[in-house]
Amino acid sequence: MYYTIKGLVLNSSIYSEADKLINVYSYEWGKIQAVVPSAKKIAAKLAAATEPLTESEFMVFQSHPSMRPKITGANIINNNTAVKTDFKKNIYALYAAEISDKFTPFNMGNTEKYDLIVRALQLLGNCNSPQKVLTAFVLRFLKLSGYGFTDYIKHNNSFMDKEIERGIKKFSNCSGDEADNIREFDDAKIWNYVETYLTNYIKRPAVSAFMRKLNI
Repeated sequence: MYYTIKGLVLNSSIYSEADKLINVYSYEWGKIQAVVPSAKKIAAKLAAATEPLTESEFMVFQSHPSMRPKITGANIINNNTAVKTDFKKNIYALYAAEISDKFTPFNMGNTEKYDLIVRALQLLGNCNSPQKVLTAFVLRFLKLSGYGFTDYIKHNNSFMDKEIERGIKKFSNCSGDEADNIREFDDAKIWNYVETYLTNYIKRPAVSAFMRKLNI
């Protein structure tokens, strides 16, 4: 059967000599893994629409629920050019995509998560401080995934500096555009606490080592 869904590409990999395999966070189905036939060929029609960080409307063929779906057509909704053309912002956006992938099971829809991911990429493209926007995104995404950092702080004895604790709570309860204007905290310190916390549950994101190496 054929379906039309909209989704954001989280990552892609080589599936065969000509095909790609992509993880997509879709509005309708949650995270899915799909094959994109011939997408590795030069001038392939589906190449641009199935690149990471691209939001597209996909035509999907799936013969049976147990079978991996195939992307047969796509129209780009938002290419997120602003993050793709800025090296630093692109790194932060890829981090957000990796977190979204690792904390999300397959085939479990959550429109609130979808909207949060899409909005985070839009904000990263227009913000002055991508680290602040990413911090707010990660904290809100963790909460939606059942791993709220502020809940952990509340129910566990913490030796965390009270100023850092206050900053984490503030970032947890603000939107990304508000986060860009927060000035009173040590952003790097807060981010270190947030990343350490999330790596209690997942392997440290691959892009993290790259960020540290480049000191961004």
